[in-house]
Amino acid sequence: MQKPRRRKAIEIALTAGVCIVAGLGFTYRMSEFAVTIVKDDVEGFGVVALATYLIGMLPMLFLMLWAVMTGQFRDLEASKRRLLEIDDEIERGELHA
Repeated sequence: MQKPRRRKAIEIALTAGVCIVAGLGFTYRMSEFAVTIVKDDVEGFGVVALATYLIGMLPMLFLMLWAVMTGQFRDLEASKRRLLEIDDEIERGELHA
C-alpha cells in the first residue's frame, strides 16, 4: 500500500511544479504586456497580446473547472474498459447494431 501513496504524492508534486512554473511564466508575460501598455513603446502591441492571451485562456480555465466540478476526472480508465468490453462482445458476436 506504500507504493500507491508514494506514487500519488509524486504525481501531485509534479503537477504542482508544472502549474507553478507555467503560472510564473504566464504572470511574467502578462506583466511585460502591462508594462508595454503603460510605457507605450509600441502602440497597441500590449493590448492585443493581453487580449489574445486572456481570450484563449478563459475558455480553457472554465472547461477545466467544469470537468473538475462534474467529476470528469474521477475514473479516467472507464472508457478504456468499456471499449475493450465492446470489442470482446463484437468478437463473440454478441453485439447487435
